[in-house]
Amino acid sequence: QQDRIHTSLTDGQLLDCFGIVEQSRVCKSDLEIEVMRKAAIATESGMKAGLEACQAGASENDIGAAISDAMFRAGGEPPAVMPYVTSGPRTMIGHATWEGRKVQPGEHVFLEVGGCYRRYHTAMMRTAVMGELTDSMAHAQERMKQALKMVHKHVQPGMTVSDADNMIRKIISDNKVGANLVTRSGYSIGIAFPPSWDEGYIVSLKQGESTVLEKGMTFHIIPWMWGVDGDKTCGISDTIYITENGCESFFTMEQDFTVKPDQGQAKLMHMEGLKKPDKKNALEASEASGQENSAAR
Repeated sequence: QQDRIHTSLTDGQLLDCFGIVEQSRVCKSDLEIEVMRKAAIATESGMKAGLEACQAGASENDIGAAISDAMFRAGGEPPAVMPYVTSGPRTMIGHATWEGRKVQPGEHVFLEVGGCYRRYHTAMMRTAVMGELTDSMAHAQERMKQALKMVHKHVQPGMTVSDADNMIRKIISDNKVGANLVTRSGYSIGIAFPPSWDEGYIVSLKQGESTVLEKGMTFHIIPWMWGVDGDKTCGISDTIYITENGCESFFTMEQDFTVKPDQGQAKLMHMEGLKKPDKKNALEASEASGQENSAAR
């Protein structure tokens, strides 16, 4: 069929019209914003359930199941990408779905959830810590929160996506824990089908881009930090929409890491259980066992 068009329209010229539909998708209508609010309900519900399911001894599958169940019960539909769930050293992969790994005491869990409603998406990153919050992770948390704070303070119509990226990247790069922002700092998000929920191929917050922000644009802002202390990735993100005078979030959830100090103690308790009994206790246990066996015979 394509060849027939080329050979038949000899008096005409075929032009590449890529981008016509995409440009109309960039700025969402008020109705589309309302649909994305419903997607945000599913996103938050899934994230809350996922954070609650993060426990030492739980598997990444358990956490992924909790997220999915909560998203769908909140009215969400199958997203373009299932939730990203990684724990411990697997967080260095960045984007990866669950793999059955069990969360160990003292580790952290990195989650990214994209809720969907009528094919429109909103996405969110959060981090859970199984134990006390270390100085490094606390510093990373504050850097990401600061970046999002500056987004809400300065991002507005008329700003270029490159300027927005520079602002976020500078804050994240100014850290004391050896972490980096290894990707773009945000991307357009909205209607999507597998295998991706983003519209980054239309507009992304990255260097060298001259696209100017306009009212109705929606972005997933991702000031995540790869390589904290050389072996951890963590994230806090937000999905926003550009208003007439600034920007607003689709979410109401707190941004702080979910810290579970008691889950770090599980490691100490486990180690205590592995300690060898002293000779006296071992002898008493042996004698008691022998008496039980004699009685049984």
